[in-house]
Amino acid sequence: MDFVNSFEEALSKGYIKAYFQPLTRAITGKVCGAEALARWDDPELGLIPPGDFIGQLEKHRLIHKLDLAMLENVCRFYQQNDCKDMTFSINLSRVDFVKTDMFQEINKILSKYDVPVKTIHLEITESTMLTNQEYTRKLFDQFKDAGFSVWMDDFGSGYSSMNVLKDYKFDMLKIDRSLLTKFDLRSKKIISSIVNMAKALGIHTLSEGVETEEQLSYLRNIGCEVIQGYYFAKPMCEDDFLAYLETHKVETESDFDFWNDAGKVNFLSGDPLMASNDLANSDEMLGTAPLALIEYFNGLITYPYLNTAYIKEISKLGYYSTEQIEHDINDEHYVYRDLFMRQIENTIHRGSIQKTDNIMNEVVYSFSTKLVASNGDRHLIATTVRVIDSERSDYMVLKYSQSLYATYDLVTKITPDKDSAVQIYSNAGFSKIYGTASLSRGITEFAATEVHPDDRDRYLAFFDLATLNERVIHFIQQSFRVRNGDDYTMKNIRISKLENGNYLYTIQSY
Repeated sequence: MDFVNSFEEALSKGYIKAYFQPLTRAITGKVCGAEALARWDDPELGLIPPGDFIGQLEKHRLIHKLDLAMLENVCRFYQQNDCKDMTFSINLSRVDFVKTDMFQEINKILSKYDVPVKTIHLEITESTMLTNQEYTRKLFDQFKDAGFSVWMDDFGSGYSSMNVLKDYKFDMLKIDRSLLTKFDLRSKKIISSIVNMAKALGIHTLSEGVETEEQLSYLRNIGCEVIQGYYFAKPMCEDDFLAYLETHKVETESDFDFWNDAGKVNFLSGDPLMASNDLANSDEMLGTAPLALIEYFNGLITYPYLNTAYIKEISKLGYYSTEQIEHDINDEHYVYRDLFMRQIENTIHRGSIQKTDNIMNEVVYSFSTKLVASNGDRHLIATTVRVIDSERSDYMVLKYSQSLYATYDLVTKITPDKDSAVQIYSNAGFSKIYGTASLSRGITEFAATEVHPDDRDRYLAFFDLATLNERVIHFIQQSFRVRNGDDYTMKNIRISKLENGNYLYTIQSY
């Protein structure tokens, strides 16, 4: 078939159509978008594979008309079916930018159908970025400044992908299907390295060509956010796609923003609570840190994600499934519920990493949490848990001194002569561990951050290191208003003299 000479007629008669392949959020299983793919449905030959005609249209500089026609198909579909929560990605060829002003033409079509810019994602291959780089850079910046999400398509299929990533800030990186063809250990390591790198750069990840449960499970576990492939659905005509949406859950606009924020968590980092921009300057590589995501909504806790390392740690506490944890935590009579919920609420209100040491079933563990996404009363919290090894010097103190657990919010050993502090136990949920780098600086920071403004001067006088030795015979104590979430609570603070110039600093709730 002469595709070049038949193209204009096929386009005008509607033989060339947009088929839609769903994009699925790995964690939730909800549809979070679709890719629009060109299909030529000839009345005599039937459905013609895109590989038969795309190359010919590019060679004869006609591909821009096809790509713009796909965008118009998407916009018409969006308008006719009220797809306000759906987003669509379209492919742009490097040849598109040779024959026409794609920025102007794309915006013209969006205006014609009154489609928001955020609805359309632009997929661009590395070859596009390497053609006339000065002009491409200008276009890239135009699209980004206008609010378009720009995706790098077929990552891993070419030779210059790393250079392109260095020079352009993409919103999404699409892992090429070829990396899944031979799904062995080597391929898995390559894919996990790509995801880890993308997270460090603050780029979302999508894997195309997913066909098996094994592939899906692996990609989900390493934090690849979006899945595309035959495992969920093949590309579909408009009617079939609408039917698919009727039988599958679709993300709302608020869902989309919520889970995109969650995508900033690097599941593969040795410190997964570290922010993405911190990871760029970190030596951390692929890690096996215990990691889970906690969703808190309407007073209920659910766990949409736990990795293997997290499950291994909580099994030491007597838990072997998310159902067990959710059942207990959501039971208002559960003995550890108040402690758990206090940390969750502190995490939401303060935003910074919260860490406590706790005891459960005679096992000492450390529980750290960080807020990663919020939408009204709905919050997503990343958490790590680590059982404290019995070889640690403070293990016996933590395990057998139940009075510490029951009585004190914080226990810290301080050594003024060395300007140092060592936290022994914490259940306070403070935004950081104060005084480890410098005791004197920690005192000032704690007063400014955690103590009520009206009590700060009194607190600083109470903790005056220059006069501490002469003031403390056995112990000194006073009550101060200390931060508790968004409010302040009266706490009893005591400094007790130990031996060899050491003191014990404790905070106790009334």
